[in-house]
Amino acid sequence: MKGEGDLEAIYRQHAPAIFRFALGLCRNRAEAEDIVSDTFARVLTRGATINAETTRAYLLTVARNIFIDAKRRSVRHRHALTELEYEQARGGSEATPDSARVAHALQTLGLLPEGERSALLLRVDHGLSYEQIAATLQISIAAAKVRVHRARLRLARAQQEKDQ
Repeated sequence: MKGEGDLEAIYRQHAPAIFRFALGLCRNRAEAEDIVSDTFARVLTRGATINAETTRAYLLTVARNIFIDAKRRSVRHRHALTELEYEQARGGSEATPDSARVAHALQTLGLLPEGERSALLLRVDHGLSYEQIAATLQISIAAAKVRVHRARLRLARAQQEKDQ
């Protein structure tokens, strides 16, 4: 990264994705906004050189670390992520036709262990490869695959239980 102009361009390009990821992790709009701000503040104050090919993965790693640090420092009251907030974060403005199913999936997503939730969000919402997920979460590729698989199984199981 060369200067403020570069950071501004990086912010415009990646802030929405970082926000969606943070919102998926913490399920609180204000907290997610803080994570995004802290992510870019940390990048600016550390003056790190960011490889253009790994910019998003690097920023997602920083955002996740900020989330984990905040979680360790204090236990905060969690607010459920509403379907509307999630759709707005993804850029949509209308509710999905099957809103009850989406709301249940989001609620279940919030119950997943943080590692599985992070891996699934990185794979499904951000389209990262398993190699990129492994690098972002600082785990092996096999562990990344296992976390995504387990998260999908838990979501499927929860949906089956709901349907019965």
